[in-house]
Amino acid sequence: MQIDIQFRGIVATQSLRDHIHHEVHCHLSRFGKDVTEVVVRVGDITGPMGVDKLCQITVKGPRIASATREDLGTDACAAVDLAASRVAYAVGRELERARRRRFHVSAMRRAS
Repeated sequence: MQIDIQFRGIVATQSLRDHIHHEVHCHLSRFGKDVTEVVVRVGDITGPMGVDKLCQITVKGPRIASATREDLGTDACAAVDLAASRVAYAVGRELERARRRRFHVSAMRRAS
């Protein structure tokens, strides 16, 4: 799984990079080869105050075209945690849909 991390308007510390890698691996490694590329964008929307840290995670793979989720948090780590959790759920649902479509098509072929 290739992980691309991009920052906009916030300091890209090594601890934040490590946290992002950890969260992405914890939530998405269970999908194995179905997740090949992850793009994480973390930014500050308005400035130093408020709930305005945005994390957008886009996941791509051979059986999923693309799954994207974005979330806001009071700090970058909170936004990353929530977005990683939600995108993992979306990827799981998309892979389940792909599995059901494949099963349905193969069952139709056997019936005809």
